[in-house]
Parts: sequence; structure tokens; C-alpha cells
Amino acid sequence: MSKAESRPDAVIIGGGFAGVTAARELTMRGRRAVLVEARDRLGGRTYTVDHDGHAMEFGGTWVHPLQPNVWAEIQRYGIETEPLPVMEGLRQAVVSGGRVVDLSDDDVARAMELLDQFCSPGKTLFPEPYTEAWGPDPEGIGDRSFREQLETVKADPVLYDWLESMCCAVALGPLDKSAVTEYVRTYALSSWSAEQASAALTATKLVKGTRELIDGIAGHATLTDIRLNSHVTRVVQSDGEVRVELADGDTITAPTAVIALPMNVLNNVEFEPRLSDTKRRAADERHAGAGRKTFVKVKGDIGNVSVLASEAYAVNWAVTYAQGSESTWVIAFSSNPDRLPMTAFDDTAGMQEALQPLLPGVEVESIVGWDWSNDPLSLGTWCIYRPGQLASILPDLRTTEGRLFFAGADSAIGWRSFIDGAIQSGYHTARHIDEYLNNGSR
Repeated sequence: MSKAESRPDAVIIGGGFAGVTAARELTMRGRRAVLVEARDRLGGRTYTVDHDGHAMEFGGTWVHPLQPNVWAEIQRYGIETEPLPVMEGLRQAVVSGGRVVDLSDDDVARAMELLDQFCSPGKTLFPEPYTEAWGPDPEGIGDRSFREQLETVKADPVLYDWLESMCCAVALGPLDKSAVTEYVRTYALSSWSAEQASAALTATKLVKGTRELIDGIAGHATLTDIRLNSHVTRVVQSDGEVRVELADGDTITAPTAVIALPMNVLNNVEFEPRLSDTKRRAADERHAGAGRKTFVKVKGDIGNVSVLASEAYAVNWAVTYAQGSESTWVIAFSSNPDRLPMTAFDDTAGMQEALQPLLPGVEVESIVGWDWSNDPLSLGTWCIYRPGQLASILPDLRTTEGRLFFAGADSAIGWRSFIDGAIQSGYHTARHIDEYLNNGSR
């Protein structure tokens, strides 16, 4: 093909679910696209790794039928799902008063009632959660942290500790820096039901991992090119085109570009003209998701367990991932990694100490995982806004700037910060680029 014939209609920067979905949708509309990804793989903050005979999700994991976009894609590609945790025979407990307290079915029911009360502002704040709008906020919930909202709760100590622990697992960041609207929004998206919200957050995973789904979407995209290991250093809008400059000296030009990067790393790329003050400020502030998810192999069969612990503890949720007669794989979530008594990510002794309050006597054999907060291509885990960021930055993060269109889980409509939100954002952005080009803006 001649240079003119081979020129793409869009350069897509970022190969996570948003970027890959936008690529598929654009090419299915007859548009040519080049996808550029700095990592050596697709998936972004989802990352399936084969380890010890298991397909482990080091990043985003959970999906659910309540999440319409991802569930449609699961059905489209015939992806097999399975429960996690396995509810049959699951021992549920919480650390309270310095000891592990087992929860009966009645206890869990009362805990869900408390969570319904905690999240009840979602009924007025997010009356139509699948739209961009939100309702009145006379109590200023949008400016509250998880911690501030917890201070309004009166409950039995065990139930209170359970609620605080759940907040840690959802925020995966310090509770005083994480906006309570993040939990309230998930509650609203789950038909204003605490039980449904809990299921949507942690009930179903993909048997072969998220890589099977993203490979399915990517395989459906007839791209001009996919460039892995390609770091974008500069994006320039001039002379009716977008010029994307790579670290290796190469340049790609197109009439439009999709910026499908996490909010926290937007300032790692130079934009000319500069991005809006709000986008740059959001990247400087970062969102609050900075916790750690670790796969921990412990000695022996410890059973099918789910143990929660409040923010005072180094690990806030430990749940069985895979049982074996000689060892058990557990997933450990830490909302504040600074509390972990570990000198390095793979410090087994430090993790063993951290797990003792939840799993007394447990012996740690090995650890695997990914440190997303210190990964320069993410600088954080899933997106959890800080108090006030919902109103102050979200609308602008979605706003097109010239020929730049923005996509990603961090600014999606509906299930923002989830795989579902990333896919929805990819749909939205591809449609808008196609409309833009159809209007003669080339």
C-alpha cells in the first residue's frame, strides 16, 4: 500500500481493555488503527500469570452478570467463569477484639444490613448510576472519606470491624484518603443492594484468566499494527494531525489518537499543546488506590477461609485461592502497604508475620504478585478517587481535547475502575472517533 493508503485513522496509546476494545470497535467500523503499548503484553492493569499450576490474576480479577459490558464480551467469546471465593464450605471470619471471630449466617445477614445502611446515600446520590449524572448531595458525601463516613456508624464492635474491613478491601488504599462515594457508587450499580454489591466485587472470575478475554477482543481487531515494548514520549497536535513520538525515535501520525492510559501516568507523556489543567492536576494528585494484592503459598491445607481485618492490621483480607493437601494458596489484600512488615515484595517472613492475626500459626512458603503502585506504567491499583475528585476531575477526564480522545477504566461511565468500565469506555471512544471522522474532520 502507498503511504496514504496505509496511514491509520487513529493511534491508540495503551493496550489495556479500553484501548484494545477501542481498537476492535474502530476496525469493525472500517477504520485503520495502530495500537501502541509500552508493556511486553496486552492487558494493562490486568495480568494473568501461570504459576505453580494455576492461572493467577496479579491485577484485575472479578467480573459479574451485573456488569453488562464485560458480561456481554464473556458471552461473545464463550469464556468460562468460576466462583472465587468458593462459597460452599466457606468459613467466614473477622478479626475483632484481638481475636478471630467466626461469623454465622445470621451474623453475615446482620453485617449486610449494616452495609446497606452505610451505602444508603447511593439511593439519592446515584439514582441513575449507568449515566454520567449524579443526584443532589446535601450531606456532602462526595467530600467524605471512607474514614469520615465510618465515624457516623454506630454498631456492635464485631459488625463495625467487619464493615471497616470491607471498606479496606474495596478501597485498597488508606481510608482517610479514599472517597466513600466509590463504595456508594458500586452499591448503586448493584441495584442498591449490599449483598449484590459484594457479589459483584468478589464472586466470579475467569477460569483461564483475563488474558483469554483480552486476547479474544484483540484477535477480533484487524489492526494495521500492534507495537509492544513501545514507550510513547510525546504527543503533538499540529497541522490537522496527531504525531505520536516513541522512545526508539519512531513516529506515527494519524488524524486522531486515543489516550487509553491510567490517570496516574498521564503526566509521564509530554503533550503539545498541554493537556487541561484539570487532567494534569489529577495525574499529579493521583487517585488513592495504592494497596497490594499478594498470592501467598502457605504450608498444609488450611481450608476454605475468608478472614477480614480492620485498617489497623497489615493484611485486611485473606481468602483461599486454591487448596491442596500439602499447601494452600491464599490471596492477601493490604490497603496500606506501609503497614506490611516486609523489607521487599517477596519477604516471606514479613508476610508470615502480617498474616498471623488473621490466620494464627500459618507458615508462609512463598509469595508472588505485582507491585502496581511502584510500576511506572500504572503508579497505582484500580482507580479509587480521593474525596472531592468525583466532581472536580471526572468530567474533565472524559473530555476530548482537539483530536485526542480519552478512554480508560479511570473515567468510565457506570462501572468505573472495573474491567467493565474499561470496555464501556472503549465502545464510547471508538464511536466518537468514527463520528468525528465521518463529519469530515480529517
